[in-house]
Amino acid sequence: MSYKIGSDGIFPYIKLGDYTVHIMTNLDLELDKEMDIHIVTGNVCPFTRQNIPQKDLIDLIKNGEIYGQLFNAELVTLIEQNQNKLLHFIENHDDYMRGKPYPDYESIEG
Repeated sequence: MSYKIGSDGIFPYIKLGDYTVHIMTNLDLELDKEMDIHIVTGNVCPFTRQNIPQKDLIDLIKNGEIYGQLFNAELVTLIEQNQNKLLHFIENHDDYMRGKPYPDYESIEG
């Protein structure tokens, strides 16, 4: 499955097939680790969560709790297949925010 990191502005994003995963942090607060996540395809936003602590977002994906909140089997499959890369992106978001070269996500399994 396709997994690509890109950036159209301040925040980098992940392309998973036809879906784009946007994860944003509050730049105003240095110690604030709350994030917003939006998964979009075209004009549809099948998943969004705002002001979620980084650890809770990681747990949501790692523990599989996110799957019960998704109504698209293709999106569930993409997240399952790329779970470790997605978690790496969240855990190292500050490094991705600095821009290219991005951390070595291509060597991460699934």
